[in-house]
Amino acid sequence: MTTDVASQPEEPEEPVEVLLPNTNIVTHCVLKNDVERLRKSFEDDEDPYKETVADLINSRGRDGKSPLDLTSTLGRIELAKELILRGAEVNSANIKGYTALHHAAAWGKVSLLKVLVDALADLQLKTAHGERARETALRYNQTECVDFLDWAEAKSELLEAIRNHQEFLTDPERNQGRLTKEDKNIITNSCKEKTEWVENTSDATTQDFISQRQNLDEIITPIIQKLNEPGTNKIKTRTIIQIITIILPLNFSSLCMEYITLCLYLVSIQCF
Repeated sequence: MTTDVASQPEEPEEPVEVLLPNTNIVTHCVLKNDVERLRKSFEDDEDPYKETVADLINSRGRDGKSPLDLTSTLGRIELAKELILRGAEVNSANIKGYTALHHAAAWGKVSLLKVLVDALADLQLKTAHGERARETALRYNQTECVDFLDWAEAKSELLEAIRNHQEFLTDPERNQGRLTKEDKNIITNSCKEKTEWVENTSDATTQDFISQRQNLDEIITPIIQKLNEPGTNKIKTRTIIQIITIILPLNFSSLCMEYITLCLYLVSIQCF
């Protein structure tokens, strides 16, 4: 018995994927809101775009928008997270200075703003017209976006103040090695307290962050100012006088005395 090969049914060919006009695989997925297809292009070794997709993550189209800009305009949260995970630059700006944060703010996409801020988007970046994302949101009457960006900035400023005070504590060039044990404890405990407050207060308002920042400065600023006041050097001044009192009766050579005097002078001008 012979088998008729020609009569056997052929396996159906896989349909050829057609991208939307004027798109690449990344922007196609953004416009189609297809996170899984984007993920597949990165992870499937058989995917036709596997070798090129990474180079397209931060590419800009004819309109000057990156895939993340487009995603932010459309407010597609999961796609934004996937793009950032795959290497999208959150602070990348077009020729006019607009970033993804500006696009989300202009279109009132608050949830997208939260994703970008969590990914360390810079709140202070300005467009060619001098607008931060907050000012862009304000211009388009996106009140909710303005409120969120104010909140994010207040939180950021508190965290930056904590970092700055902690660096001051450990930097001998800045604190001149003149902090007392009590001063060090005050700075350490204050920074720790504020850090824990940020971590444990999930419902903090903009004003809460501002108040915490002011309170931190009120505690630590007097310590910093004290270092720059002449009165803090009385102990060192007395020490110099005591040294002079001790060495004067001794029979040092004139050259040696000149050297000692010079050293004491250098110490004294540092004190003041």
